[in-house]
Amino acid sequence: MIWAHHYQLDKRRGTLLRVRSETGEGYCDLHPWPELGDDPLEKQLDLLKMGVLTPLTSNALNFSRLDSQGRYSGVHLLEGLTVPESHFLLTELNDVSESLVDQACREGFQTFKVKLGQNLKSELAILKPLLERHGTKWRLDFNGSLSPEKRDELIAADLYADAVEFCEDPFSAQLSPFPFPIARDWEKTETYEYRIVKPAVDDWEMIKEEKKPVVFTSYLGHPLGQVSDAYMAAESRCPEVCGLLSHRVYPKNQFSEMLSWSGPKWRSPAGTGFGFDELLKNLEWEMLI
Repeated sequence: MIWAHHYQLDKRRGTLLRVRSETGEGYCDLHPWPELGDDPLEKQLDLLKMGVLTPLTSNALNFSRLDSQGRYSGVHLLEGLTVPESHFLLTELNDVSESLVDQACREGFQTFKVKLGQNLKSELAILKPLLERHGTKWRLDFNGSLSPEKRDELIAADLYADAVEFCEDPFSAQLSPFPFPIARDWEKTETYEYRIVKPAVDDWEMIKEEKKPVVFTSYLGHPLGQVSDAYMAAESRCPEVCGLLSHRVYPKNQFSEMLSWSGPKWRSPAGTGFGFDELLKNLEWEMLI
């Protein structure tokens, strides 16, 4: 049996699932990104009702099984594990970016990730002085948006290369030469130095077989999903700075308030399994299957 609780984070929608298994009930997050090729939420749920699994629902049910095992045993699944530190995520560059970076640096963040490509010229004008700040590292996420012209614009900007750790999915087709290390997420480039892994949707066997350095990131969904992603990063003993503190891009809620709101270190919510015991128990649930 599966129950659903629908939620909204700012403008984004998702569903928590409560799944009954042989070890009891476990919880998981279902938060698709149709913009990146996922089936929309309603279709994900309709397929699940028919017994058809997508990569997202398959991984979600796997997380629910892990969660139920932890709750059945009365243990928190992250207890005794070391979760990697996280970068600070900027979803866009604007007039307040400098003050956000200043505040994040005071909290102890040294690695920053920023999404680029909407208006590259103005973004680079804001980004360049930020990269020149002593000691910070930057991850530039283009979501495959760099055309040859934009690549040339990026090169011409003469960014401080030592501060750029990598560029994530810079282009949908191979463009060379390229001045920075490349991280592969959605794009299927064969030339990359880092692999971005999102446990919510990626093939878990692929994670085990990846030979390049892996950076775990959340799927920017519900805090429950962040905890399960953090568990995967910790279980994999990932040595890289990851992207697991994504709740800070949304307004606070009763779940996210139980996570860290200062600095790059992870803080697990209290409870068993993936935590949030009382909050999950008190939600309104409707029968799905």
